[in-house]
Amino acid sequence: MGGRRHGCKWAFLIRWLAGILDSGSPGCSTVIVMRRCRARVLDMGLVRITRLLVNGFRGWHHLDLRPRGHVLLAGVPRAGRSDIIAALVRVLDPNAKGPRMSDLHQSITGPAPTASGGPAAVPPDASPAPATAGLVRVEHADIEVTLTDLDPDAEQAFDGFLEPLDPSGAASDDPDADPSLPQCVRIACRLAYDSVTEELTSTIYFPLASDPAMGRFVKVPLAARRTLPVVVLDAARPLQLRAGGNLRKIVNGADPTGADAAFAALGDAVSDAAGRLSAEPAIASSVDAVLGIGGTGVRVGDSPVTAVDVGFLAEDGTVGALLRALQPALHLDRGGLLPLSSHGSTTAAVLSAAEAMLLASVPGAVVLADDFGDQLDTAAAEHLAAMLRAQSGQLWLSTRRPEAARAFDPAELVRLTRPGGTRTHHQLERITDRKALSAMRQLHTQLLAALTSPTVAITEGPHDLAAYSFVDRRKPPTGLPLSAHGVRLVAAGTGQDGGIDQIPRVAALARQLGFRVLAVIDQDKGDAEKIKKVQAECDVVIRLPKGAVERAIVAGIPGVTVVTAAKAVLDEFGVPDPFAGACDEAAITRLCKVIHKHGLHEQLLEALYREFGTHPPMIDSVLDCIVRTSSATYTGPTLIDLVEIPRPGPGAP
Repeated sequence: MGGRRHGCKWAFLIRWLAGILDSGSPGCSTVIVMRRCRARVLDMGLVRITRLLVNGFRGWHHLDLRPRGHVLLAGVPRAGRSDIIAALVRVLDPNAKGPRMSDLHQSITGPAPTASGGPAAVPPDASPAPATAGLVRVEHADIEVTLTDLDPDAEQAFDGFLEPLDPSGAASDDPDADPSLPQCVRIACRLAYDSVTEELTSTIYFPLASDPAMGRFVKVPLAARRTLPVVVLDAARPLQLRAGGNLRKIVNGADPTGADAAFAALGDAVSDAAGRLSAEPAIASSVDAVLGIGGTGVRVGDSPVTAVDVGFLAEDGTVGALLRALQPALHLDRGGLLPLSSHGSTTAAVLSAAEAMLLASVPGAVVLADDFGDQLDTAAAEHLAAMLRAQSGQLWLSTRRPEAARAFDPAELVRLTRPGGTRTHHQLERITDRKALSAMRQLHTQLLAALTSPTVAITEGPHDLAAYSFVDRRKPPTGLPLSAHGVRLVAAGTGQDGGIDQIPRVAALARQLGFRVLAVIDQDKGDAEKIKKVQAECDVVIRLPKGAVERAIVAGIPGVTVVTAAKAVLDEFGVPDPFAGACDEAAITRLCKVIHKHGLHEQLLEALYREFGTHPPMIDSVLDCIVRTSSATYTGPTLIDLVEIPRPGPGAP
């Protein structure tokens, strides 16, 4: 009779015994055997999530996410990265912590303003109890996860609840669905608060056979959930041998018998050492002196107490207490053996991530990692994220670090935003033409650095970006830079491939990812059709007066000041003087061409700050305009033509 008909317990037992035989050692750890068996099973398919459906959970009123392979969760603050990971943990992790009242979505009642200035959204299924005053809370929260590519054990555990998988990633509701379609299973969680009993319940059930509206649930057996290879990364203090530490879990998993023997030997050695310590004359005489004062040794015991009766223990004297007191020390350089805390936060973060990855080394598993890379350096964040992605069946990783995002394909990025205070998610469309490829390349070079910014302002190229960024950095303490308003400056192109023609492509990419998109363009081209294309992909377009960014740098500054500052820069870089003794408009025009040719924008600005003593007026106007239009509540014109600033006379200050 086929092995599957005998049930998953028999199949597991057979594989467990096979693992012992393969190990060649009767003392092989059960954990290691299980890991080997799991690896064999997962060679037949890598389990993955094809849909996450959320209603009323935490800050998510509604979410229908259909991933394309691995998932990188990134976006603006408070947009729900951690809540998505928490939703998956709630459904898939049998060891998930119990629910909390804050897991139920709540909103401010009435016309109370949100952070964006608009009225607060109230879910249609909201209930006024048991929320606090001024709040309404949903009656229940629902999370549904669709999984496919299950291994044979999981398929057997979910037998009777398998459904055809639609190409969209959802379970097909077509009764005549093609039988050759892949199979999937849906697992859901309902969190509900009973105001009568004042209880918050969590029910894990099969949506296929349940009717939540009628209160009928077919619950998912705990044993079935445990067949799913799901790993939750929990980075903690590294190299901890105490109970609960990740290193202790690794040691116990590799060789529990050897671990027990090693810890027992530690306890015996410390006990012997403490006994010898208490017998030392210097210690014993001091203890006897304390016990001899006022007959203390006679009063504290049934018989007179002396130094012979006094010993020393670590806390309660158990080995566990010793292990809690032990902290890792490393010899990494010529400084010798130092506590881990003395080697910096990055070392501890790398070791912590390595421990978590070792515990998560179940090939083909769904791996869930929240706030990945916060304490890592850039190279380690990208490297470890790439390793996790390579060894996982499907990786769900949330991060604030653009370096970690470099380990993922563009189609795997899910960017989260909250326009008007309502959370939403964005995914890139699949590329279907060659022109879009050049813009897609700028995701890593330009837009990744802006992942957590609500707004991007796109300039025509690196020279424009350098000029605006330089002035923005020089904002006085009384002013706020663009970053304080959630704006990130980026360039359309990274070299000679920039220009107004590239802006629509980068803007379209940014719009797909949910950015508010501004563009700052020159008026030296005068092409109306190009401007229309830019406007079609941007929320607001800011256009300089006639001339390029070099002209904007010197606009409104006396000619003598410009000439004095420019000569110092040109002399320093060995560039011929274009002024020929003049400081008129023709000479300034020649200077602008030289600055553009040699890329001396920041150097000229630095010299102008020394000579002029304040921000270049036109560049300052551009930055102020970016700030004014960066908010989603802006309702002014979408094409803003900046007014030319006249140049003061030669004698003007």
